[in-house]
Parts: sequence; structure tokens; C-alpha cells
Amino acid sequence: MTSTEQNTHYRLGDAPGKVPFLGNAVQIFRDPLTYLPDLRRQGDLVRVRLGRSTAYLAATHDVVQEVLHKPREFDKGGEFIDKMRVILGDGVGTCSVTTHKRQRGFIQPAFTKAKISGYTEVMSRRVAELIDSWHDGREIDLPEEMSRLTTRVTAQAMFSHDQVSAEAIAEIQRSFPVVWKGVYRRMILPLPLVHQAPTKANRDYRRALQRLENVISTMREAYRTNSGTQDDILSILLAARDENGVGMTDEEIRDELMTVLAAGVETPASGLTWALYLISRHPEVEARLHEEVDAVLGGRTALEADYPALPFTNRVVNEALRMYPPVWFITRRTVSDTKLAGHDIPAGASILFSPYALHRDPAVFTDPDSFVPDRWLPENLKKLPRNAVISFSGGTRKCLGDVLANHEMTIALASIAARWKISHKPGHTLKPVAKAELTTGELPMILTARGPSGASA
Repeated sequence: MTSTEQNTHYRLGDAPGKVPFLGNAVQIFRDPLTYLPDLRRQGDLVRVRLGRSTAYLAATHDVVQEVLHKPREFDKGGEFIDKMRVILGDGVGTCSVTTHKRQRGFIQPAFTKAKISGYTEVMSRRVAELIDSWHDGREIDLPEEMSRLTTRVTAQAMFSHDQVSAEAIAEIQRSFPVVWKGVYRRMILPLPLVHQAPTKANRDYRRALQRLENVISTMREAYRTNSGTQDDILSILLAARDENGVGMTDEEIRDELMTVLAAGVETPASGLTWALYLISRHPEVEARLHEEVDAVLGGRTALEADYPALPFTNRVVNEALRMYPPVWFITRRTVSDTKLAGHDIPAGASILFSPYALHRDPAVFTDPDSFVPDRWLPENLKKLPRNAVISFSGGTRKCLGDVLANHEMTIALASIAARWKISHKPGHTLKPVAKAELTTGELPMILTARGPSGASA
């Protein structure tokens, strides 16, 4: 068999560099952001060895779209989703296609237009508190600051303001990164004995997961004993009923809240961090951003009502998400023997695809490694294939919170840029860190206050 087989116009290839026992897991674990995009050279569909099993990487746009739009053939599963279920259970983001409609029906009322406006107003208040706490000339760790912001916003969306304790917010912020790192290790190295060993990393992972469980159960029981009604996600879930009038179990509520936490904390924090970093490295983009926010905001915090007047800010957000999608690696599992890209795929096989790799494909995006916010102008969008960007996945399983995340990031970015110039610390070299989400790692940045007119003070 040759390394590349031909079937119609879609090529089937084999990932290079397999090693005994681990297959291609070593290359993916060490340098996934180089290795995965390069696999498109091997074929449109590429066989990848993960331990003893064979997975299939959808490497090009058309093949990825086939996976996304056939959820009954390519269901939620595979290395990433299977490990995510340890945290998220069978929430709307990880459940099988057979239960997805019911699960989505429970959580959908939390993402109406009115609810999104309310959550975005929470972002306005919380980002104002954050930037008021900054000082001119101060050095900050940008991802830590953005995580602190999105944790508070997400916690308030889940649990009403008077119910959220500072301890619960601090626990979420402390524990989630530890759990996320553990999920990634388990996803890339599917060797149970390694993760059952009594190492510090494994102990930290289990303890952090238990602490998150305790936060969820404590808040759920507090609501049940409180006769008042709160306008938040937990209240919506407690009141939810399916078409037969059946409510959610404690386990189902737990799974949905964990899913909201995962999406609401990590995705916007990562997106904002990357956007602010990219702005700091592109003075011409920064100047245009400052011009827009100065004209619209005049130094004040952005509100949800300002969103339509911030089109360039929104394009910056969209371009940052294209270049560095927080969810950079996604998996599915075949339900039965099927075909993908015209090639036979056995039942139970893992299907992999990478939004990061797809977003860097020169066959889809012109000059894909360049930060070009104006590629999101309406006239330029027409040149792209449908669903060219899958930062929030796609098809019927597209993330419910995509509009909310986009609004929150746009409002937060505009508010920060109106008051502060954030500069890259000289001498620091950034290297993207691919864990369960795509992060910058530690990122020291320098704050410079901008005056009332928008100029640096």
C-alpha cells in the first residue's frame, strides 16, 4: 500500500513518524501546531496512530464539513470528547446525538437574545471593575487577568450575584486550569496506567476536579433551599421540563453547569488574551482600534447597545479566533461502518480535526498566518467557503454560546482599549501552548493609561 491512496478527488494518506506503542502521539503532544497543519500534505483524510488504535484526521475543509454535517454518522466521541466527559458528563456539548435535542431544549432558554444582552451587561460591569483596578506602568500576566474576568462573568451568569461567594469564584479559577491540563494529557496519551499512577500531576487533577464538583453541588442545594427565584442559568435548569414534563436530574444539572463553565471561562479568556497580544504586535491595527473606540466610547466602558457601532473591534475578535481558536482540536466517533471522503471507515473509529490547522490552510485563507482583521469585511467574507471558520464547531452541534462569546469579547476588548494601551514586555518570547484549549502560556504585558481623549497619558 502506498502512503497515499486515491479515491475520487479526496486523498487518503498516513501520518508520518510513528513510534512503537505510542504511534503518532509523541509528535502531536510535542508540537501539535506544526504537526497537524502539515498533515494536509499527506491527504485530505489521514490515518493517525494513537497508541494501538487508528484514528482518521479530516485535514481539509470539505472533509471537515462532511463530519460536522453528518452527526448521526460521526457522533460526539473520540479521544478529546471521551476525556472531556470526565468533566462535562453528558452535557449539551458532549452528549450523544440521540439525546442532544432533549439536552439542548433544557439549556436553550438560557441563550435567548434577551439573556445574551443581560450577560453582556454583566461583562460591562465586570470589565469596568477590572480596568479600574489597573495602574499605569504595572506589569500584568494577561491570561491570568482575562481568566479572572471571565470567571466572574460566567459565575454571575450561572449563579445570581447575591448567591455567588468570592470563595466559589476563586475555587473555579484555581481548579479549572488544573483539570483542563489533565484532560489534555489524557486525550493525547490514551494510556490508562500512566494516568492512574500516584504522580503529583494525577493527584492535583483529581483534587481539582473534586473541588469543582463541590462548588456545583453546594450552589445547587443552596438554590433548592432558597424560596426566591433568581434570573440565572441554574434557575433555568432547575425549572426546565422536557416535552413529557420531566425535569432534570441532579447529574444532568451538574453536567450542564460544568459545560457552561468550560465554555464560558476558557473560550473568551483565551480569545481576549490572543486579541490583545496580537494588537500589541500590530501598531496599525491598534491605531484603528483606538480610533473606533475613542469615537464611540470616549473613554467609557462599552455597553451591549454599543456592539453594532464597534465593527472593527468585532473584526479584531474574529481574526484572533481564526488564528488562535481556543478549541483547537476536536474529535468524533463513527457510529457504524461508514464512508468519509469516499473512503471506508470502520465503526468505532476516532475522527479528528483541528480548527487551528483548518484556519491556517492557504487553500481556504489568503496569507493565513497574517493578522488581517479586514478579511472579515462583508465583501471579503463572500470569497470564503461556507463555515470556513469553526472556532465554535459547526453543523447542528455548533456551540450554543457562540453569539454570547462574540458579544462579550467585543465589549470587553473595546472597554479595555478605550482606557489602556497594553504592550508586549520586551525580551519575552511567546510560544503558543496547546492544552485542552490554545493558550499563550504566561504572558507578561505592560499597562499604559490612555488619557480622556484616548491618547496615552
